[in-house]
Amino acid sequence: MLRHLKWTFLLSLVLVLNGCGGGGPGDTQANGSGVGTGGTGSYTNGPVSGLGSIIVNNVRYGVDSARIRRDDDVDGSASHASSELKLGMMVEVQGSGVTPAATPGATPVAMASTVRYGSVLVGPSANVAINLDGSLASLTVHQQRVNANARTVVARMPSSGDFVEVHGLLDASGVYTATRIDVLSSPPATYKMVGYVSAASDRYVYVGQSTVVQAIDYRTMLGSLPAGAGATARIRVWFSPTLTAGAWVASRIVVDQPLVDDVDEASVEGLVTQLPDASGLMKVDGQLVNVRGITSAMALTLGERVRVEGRLQAGVLIASELESDSELEQEASGTELHGQISQVTAQTLVVRGVTVAYTSGVVQNNRTLHDGDCVEVHGQGYNSAAQLIAIEIEVGDSCN
Repeated sequence: MLRHLKWTFLLSLVLVLNGCGGGGPGDTQANGSGVGTGGTGSYTNGPVSGLGSIIVNNVRYGVDSARIRRDDDVDGSASHASSELKLGMMVEVQGSGVTPAATPGATPVAMASTVRYGSVLVGPSANVAINLDGSLASLTVHQQRVNANARTVVARMPSSGDFVEVHGLLDASGVYTATRIDVLSSPPATYKMVGYVSAASDRYVYVGQSTVVQAIDYRTMLGSLPAGAGATARIRVWFSPTLTAGAWVASRIVVDQPLVDDVDEASVEGLVTQLPDASGLMKVDGQLVNVRGITSAMALTLGERVRVEGRLQAGVLIASELESDSELEQEASGTELHGQISQVTAQTLVVRGVTVAYTSGVVQNNRTLHDGDCVEVHGQGYNSAAQLIAIEIEVGDSCN
């Protein structure tokens, strides 16, 4: 079965490539307005839920030929290795049209042309709170509250004073829900914050949660704010680690923009940041969404996590389907890894940098696992050691 699924996946990717003429649509930078691509292909924005290619919003994107971009790069032409993409990272993917799954239970596939990823906070952690079961409850970075939950990938449990990088979602009040947290091995040269602008003056822009707004001095190094960085805009700010006269001195400010404005197939997963108005317009993670005709959208609440699918038209996601938080909760419990085993023991193994806890009973046909075996791992949740808990492991011939 595993071999059949692998060949089905590879064949699907070939068909997708042929269908898109061997090339992906053009892309735009985060610091520029989106440019229409003629509507062909797909776009998705959400957390990575699987590796070996990447799975985002229930689509498995092949990334071997994709341009991998990091929002920290000032040079937009830079490209990174696909190995930098980790579970829980928030990514935008632009690619070919999606090919439906060929067999029941399989994941739809597409080929990515561009993948862009970036964190929302970089800096020292404080006020780390732990749940009774030992999992992370919350912390603060730059005095901003960051909540964690069962879906949050915690690579290593942080302590107050650790330098961390947070990937996640941002609600309308500026509170973050982490999708991944990494503890950095050394102090970063530059801090970072993504947030909504509450106000701006001729020297400062104010970003963050209402009770702990951070003053960002943009004039000293940048001279002026970029276009579109006014009140309510969502911006990305990089700044010096040293406060000067009570403010952070910005070295770079970017206004958030999606990779594309027009595409046939689009999906966004995020928090509801604006409820539907009388015309059916709402926002999910800052993205304008038209849910006219989807009656279930009227029962949403601010801060609820949803996934919306449809098409992008002039920067507005015209919704055809909406999944509620409870539906996502069921789906989010599953994580997929495709790759080669390393560091295998009787209780753990590592696939694509992820440590997996397993028992012999979850290995198909009671196979004995060895370093170098190609496997497909299905996991559900994490234990107190931040290890993915395997519920099924299949051994096959392909590591893709």
